[in-house]
Amino acid sequence: MSGTLGDDILNSLTAHVAVVDSAGVILAVNDAWKRFATQNACTSEAFYVGANYLEICEAALRRTGDVTVSAALSGIRAVLSGERNEFSLEYPCHSPEQRRWFVLRVTRLSRTAPASIVVAHEDITAQKKVENALRAAEQTLRHVLELLPVGVWVLDGEGRIVHGNPEGRKIWGGARYVTPDRFGEYRGWWLSTGEPIAAEQWGAARAIREGETSIGEEIRIQCFDGASKIILHSAIPLHDIERRIVGAIVVNQDITARKKQEEELLRTRENLEAVNRELQQSLAREQLMARTDSVTGLNNRRQFLELALHECAVAQRYGQPLSLVLFDIDRFKHINDTLGHQGGDEALRHVARIAGEHRRASDILARYGGDEFVLLLPGSSAEQALVAAERLREAAVAERMNTPAGEVAITVSAGISAFGSTGDSLEQLIHRADLALYAAKARGRNCTVLDSTLDAPRTERAR
Repeated sequence: MSGTLGDDILNSLTAHVAVVDSAGVILAVNDAWKRFATQNACTSEAFYVGANYLEICEAALRRTGDVTVSAALSGIRAVLSGERNEFSLEYPCHSPEQRRWFVLRVTRLSRTAPASIVVAHEDITAQKKVENALRAAEQTLRHVLELLPVGVWVLDGEGRIVHGNPEGRKIWGGARYVTPDRFGEYRGWWLSTGEPIAAEQWGAARAIREGETSIGEEIRIQCFDGASKIILHSAIPLHDIERRIVGAIVVNQDITARKKQEEELLRTRENLEAVNRELQQSLAREQLMARTDSVTGLNNRRQFLELALHECAVAQRYGQPLSLVLFDIDRFKHINDTLGHQGGDEALRHVARIAGEHRRASDILARYGGDEFVLLLPGSSAEQALVAAERLREAAVAERMNTPAGEVAITVSAGISAFGSTGDSLEQLIHRADLALYAAKARGRNCTVLDSTLDAPRTERAR
């Protein structure tokens, strides 16, 4: 090979290259070597050509005592002596302006002694900065993983655990480094169904096998220390630059305490709802009792007056007919004396049932007091009310009341009043019906009287 061609080859290399003979004398250097020497204040006109490289290294070792220089010198001598065919060493070479790294490579040119060697210093600063940045990022990531309050597991493409942080080991009560075919050793159950999780169903197995991402699956696990916990389980596949799956990241969050609180809150809410239902039912019962008569179940006097006042106002406003029937049980005192108060209550219920069966849906029926009942008939004239009252009275005559002492005949008397042409108040309507009822009693009971047939008001009523 000609000198010119050899020089061209050396100068095409980016590494700083020197050819050194068996005595350590520099025979040739390339342009990169020269540029580096110039940039670092090496003023020799020969750029070290003709200088003894071994002596330069020895002088540097005496001056600095640097172990790297000592290692380099030993390696070069080993290659020159034939003990080794090649030698490499990575070392820092920092300047005040920048941090730099090089790799020294020494290679024999001939296997027979004496032999020349090639000494090359390659600048790997960019590579080292990338490696250092990656190392720093990895250290930062590991530090973050150590501090995270969730369990994190990093798996390789074969499903083996590469890293598990302290929280992950704490959650599981340890760690088990097994491949996906043995994931069945992890004991877990789907919280929603209670079904056990098979080896291939774990999120990590699905992520590595199918590239599936699973987020927030609720799982009950049995830990390696025997404890039972509920976790949120997530897994995502890791891809390389060519989108090939090279592993997975699994994240576990212990939600046992949270689920317990949720269950307690649910029970508390259910209890509160049950108490609220009981209160609503109790309130409804109280409201019903406030509106109804406890013996007959009909509207009581107070409820009747509220409803009747409204009907009276509607009838007066629109000029509609309105009638009222006031009726009671004939000889009720005799029934009480004969059958007792329980028998008297049964008579009241007997009449209330019959009256309820013979009224319209729009009619308002109530127990007015004692053995008295009242029936308000919106939209009905006095004549229509008379028909309704007679139908009720006849039904009472026809249906005898069963008692322990046998059947008892129950009859009723009724008085009817209706709105006049000038209109009346509810109080007047009730008063006139009461007078008509007095008249029915006077006429022998078990009859119905219209107030319009009365000549003069009576002040006493027979029972």
